[in-house]
Amino acid sequence: MTHRDESCANCHGLLTDIDLTIDPRVACPQCGSTARLHVVIINEKIRAFDSLWDRIKRLSFPSKKKVRSESFTGYEISHARQKMVRKFRMFNKDTDEYVERVTDIETGEIIHECVEPLSKHVGHGTAKKKRP
Repeated sequence: MTHRDESCANCHGLLTDIDLTIDPRVACPQCGSTARLHVVIINEKIRAFDSLWDRIKRLSFPSKKKVRSESFTGYEISHARQKMVRKFRMFNKDTDEYVERVTDIETGEIIHECVEPLSKHVGHGTAKKKRP
């Protein structure tokens, strides 16, 4: 929202009935000054969102198997809903767990929830079958 005021710089009287675009300037009806004070007030709402991502590696495993656990907690844009949602995703190879929960931040509604063994979580992301 934007609010704009033009007033006399000398007496601070509002200049609502004067055409401020003409040159030479029209004098203030109260004091006769041609000095102007322009005040613009802009009100905006800003929201900040943060996320946390972590990964646990075990260096004794071969390179592709080092990552044992990974989690993400934070906010992402839902392309289907065209708005920000809260997402929690965690997998743990050692305990064979996969958890994913997507929540609408405005209503608290759970949009998507998946809790299953990691070994059963197939056909997602890069594991999807290639189309011909």
